[in-house]
Amino acid sequence: MSQDYNLPFLKSVAQRIYAEHQQQLTKIIVVLPSRRAGMYFKQYFGEVIPHTTIAPAVLSMEGFAERLSNLVKADGVTLLFKLFSLYRKKDKTITIEKFGALGKSLLREFNMIDNNLTEEQAEKMFEHLKETKAIEHWAESLGEEDEMIEKVKKELFAKKETMADFLEFWENLSSTYFEFKDELKKEGFAYGGLAFREAYNHLEDRIDYLGIKKVIFAGFSQMSGVEQAIVQKLTDIGKAQTFFDADKQYFSKYHEAGHYLRRYTEGFAKQHIDFQKDWWSTHPKQVEIKAISNVVGQAKYAGEWLQSLLDTPEKRAEFQKTLNHTAILLPDEALLPALLRSLPEIDFGEDKSLAQMTNITMGMPFFKTPLFDLLRTIFQLQERMKPSEGSERSAYFKDVQNVLRHPYFQYTSSLKEFEEISTTILDEIVKQKMVWVPLEKINDWGDKHPIYKAVFQYWGNDYRNALSSFVELIKVLAEILKANPDTLGISSSESLEESFEGELLIQFYKVIRRLQDTLPQFAQENGQLSISVFKSLLLELLRSSNVPFTGVPIAPLQIMGMLESRALDFKNILILSCNEGNLPIKKAVEAIIPFDTRVQYGMPTYMDNEAAFAYTFYRLFHRAENLVFAYLDGNAGGDIGEMSRLVLQVKEELAEIPSNQITLKSDVWLLSKADKAMALPVTIEKEEVLQKRIKERLAGGVSPSALNSFIRNPLTFIDEKVLKLKEEEEVEEDLDNRTFGNLIHLACEWGLRRMAGLSDTDTETPFVLRKEHFEQAIADKTFILKLIQDTAKEEGADLSRGQNLLLKAVAQNLLERFFKKQIEEIEKSNDKAITIVGLEKFVDHTFEVEVEGEKIPVKLSGMADRIDVIDGQLRVVDYKSGGYNPADLGVKNWTELLEDEHKGKFLQLVVYSYLLTKAGLDASNKRFQGKLNKAGKVIQKENLTNIDLGKGVASGFYFFRKINEGLKTCKVDQPIGDDQDLDFLEKTEKLIEEIVKMMLDTEKLLEDVI
Repeated sequence: MSQDYNLPFLKSVAQRIYAEHQQQLTKIIVVLPSRRAGMYFKQYFGEVIPHTTIAPAVLSMEGFAERLSNLVKADGVTLLFKLFSLYRKKDKTITIEKFGALGKSLLREFNMIDNNLTEEQAEKMFEHLKETKAIEHWAESLGEEDEMIEKVKKELFAKKETMADFLEFWENLSSTYFEFKDELKKEGFAYGGLAFREAYNHLEDRIDYLGIKKVIFAGFSQMSGVEQAIVQKLTDIGKAQTFFDADKQYFSKYHEAGHYLRRYTEGFAKQHIDFQKDWWSTHPKQVEIKAISNVVGQAKYAGEWLQSLLDTPEKRAEFQKTLNHTAILLPDEALLPALLRSLPEIDFGEDKSLAQMTNITMGMPFFKTPLFDLLRTIFQLQERMKPSEGSERSAYFKDVQNVLRHPYFQYTSSLKEFEEISTTILDEIVKQKMVWVPLEKINDWGDKHPIYKAVFQYWGNDYRNALSSFVELIKVLAEILKANPDTLGISSSESLEESFEGELLIQFYKVIRRLQDTLPQFAQENGQLSISVFKSLLLELLRSSNVPFTGVPIAPLQIMGMLESRALDFKNILILSCNEGNLPIKKAVEAIIPFDTRVQYGMPTYMDNEAAFAYTFYRLFHRAENLVFAYLDGNAGGDIGEMSRLVLQVKEELAEIPSNQITLKSDVWLLSKADKAMALPVTIEKEEVLQKRIKERLAGGVSPSALNSFIRNPLTFIDEKVLKLKEEEEVEEDLDNRTFGNLIHLACEWGLRRMAGLSDTDTETPFVLRKEHFEQAIADKTFILKLIQDTAKEEGADLSRGQNLLLKAVAQNLLERFFKKQIEEIEKSNDKAITIVGLEKFVDHTFEVEVEGEKIPVKLSGMADRIDVIDGQLRVVDYKSGGYNPADLGVKNWTELLEDEHKGKFLQLVVYSYLLTKAGLDASNKRFQGKLNKAGKVIQKENLTNIDLGKGVASGFYFFRKINEGLKTCKVDQPIGDDQDLDFLEKTEKLIEEIVKMMLDTEKLLEDVI
């Protein structure tokens, strides 16, 4: 083969095959590493032949083995069930639930054994494993285990405490292996390794029967033991021809990429010595290494890179006519969705786009699709259902919400009926505070629509009900998607079956049909299958499924995984996620057969797999002109910021090559300004409309907590207090801090009223409490308990179980300690009593501030938890269910309140004291004056000290997390700015004026504080 850098490897193979075998093409089989390589070979072969002819058969290695073995490769479920039936004869105690993890590991091991060992070698290996020393050695040096192997050990070996038990396991393993193979062959089935072994055992007979004159193997590096044996046997009888694509450096003793090729030169590769060439330093290459700081940045860089490749009409014209123009390789398939969203919009004219000239060969793993998430959510819904009244079942509210908020249910929002139904169901759950939602109610709210019936029905423990439910779900989803193609982005020229969503449903239906065909026979032989087993089987099948993307198989731009690039050549290559752990992939953990046994018997280990991966990586350099390796740097966080060792090796090797043919660049790629802006805090200019809304809010009433909100985060203030945007209300199963705080507040309010003999709803009557009121409440063990139960009912909180039951005990303890603190305060007072003026009372006061010559009315208003009088001094008391930092309750200068968000509690006390003082002195405030007059009469009747506003208004907090510290107050005699002589009321008004100026200052942007 001549060394032409513009000639792809597979095209050169096609030329040789046609030149040497054009008279017997129908009697040739071409075997390539993958079906993708086969498609390219056929295309190249069509370019090579001068006239129409019948092309040779082109197969992958797996396809070649199946053809020669005369066996049908069985699917994973069939193999697992057949293996279980056989294994259960040897271990009667094992169940399908326990066998699941072990069975998958055994199938993997059996496949590896057949791929690399003859029956005689397998027998010797099993004998070795049965020896006590080998088992002890394995138990001591097993090392790290993945989740699957840990599960196998835990479930299978939990009761195997003696060496005899272990020996019994290995005895069963050996006999199961040989019997399983025999049983499969009798039925005409095989797994991959068995198909290869059978192909080898009957190789000459099958080749003669098929009339094959030559089998040509091209583009391979790693071959299993049986694959090598097949090629060698065919070589020995003169019916094999091999073509390898290798650089001469691979045959250096230590080069990882040549690990397998160096073996082959001692055997079947001797027939061709012309494949060792210099592909590295004798034609121009530009190699770039890009450090990128985040995952999305990689996808965006790929878009920019493609844009630069196709930035002129000439480049775009060359792109359209070049078969192997560009490839983007993804060692980490999770990057695919972000990459697809980042592909640039490039117009090629004649209504052609880049998308139409792109092929995605890797497919989307089913387990990364929205449908897989929906299925897991449905299983969780079923698993957590509980009985309600009669035979009815109820679903956990979070599971119902997760289903209804899933994208597949949101797709239906373009239909008004679905929008109303989903909204109604979600609103009703929140409105009625339903933790457990009856299925019948959901279906009633859903107007008995089939999609709700398919999902919200009880399966019992019968897998057949689950299968029927999923079949119905597929039908309903297909109908909905057909009715709403625009919602999914399905073009008018594309049918549902051609769309990705349609492929998703088809793949799911195929798996369901396979289970419908397989499970009944298994259930008949082994008893009814539980839902947990069905779930495990279904999700495992789906995890191993890929959803293909519809596209042009041979396109100028290919997006693929690393292994799919085998034997293919491209001029421009971009590899993303070139980090250690992705390139090469993480070291595979050995399963059942220990590492030293694998090495001893010549079975592949992670070292062999890494060598094969290294070849795939290095081969990309052979004919490429432009290669870019992008990796996540240390700024990406976690443990992913390390460049792949393969890239590091290449970087060093290229630097040592004395050639002007190679340009090596290494730099950092940064997000463009537009993308950087996305990472900055959100800012809003205070334009005229927003200013007007702020003024309206100030005039309508602004509370101390609203002022705090502005200081803490101006955008939150705008959203919640000015624009009145609210977060969606949720059902709370466990009390969050807010609800627990509400419960404590209400318990304090109702508790004080009940002590005075008033009803919970009597909000107008002032009353006096003395020491004996609190002592009686504490002594009566049912008082606090009933108080909590009543307030919990009012708040819609269930305190009967879980975390809430603990919080109930916490609330009881806090209230008892609070009552004791009230006793202490009463004992310290002269009057030996507290007069309650009002609980949860609204207080307001309006005044004006001047901003740029305009008088702005400001109405301060607040809901005081408690207004009381002790020894004639009016007080405002606020309850806080949390704790506090002592430093936050003091300032050196009031200007700190304008700058430090942590001083919010101090600001609250200042504003409440101001409000009550002003309201008490303002004769026109009829509402508050009326409350003081009522309280004054009660005070006189009880012979207590009259209210004296000259003493000022005290304000303080009860922090229930630190309730033993009692009422916490603040000193308010500090200056504001340079003003030393202002009294309390003047200082407060100046403080409010400064806050209002900040709100309305058009020069200062509102910034979201993150």
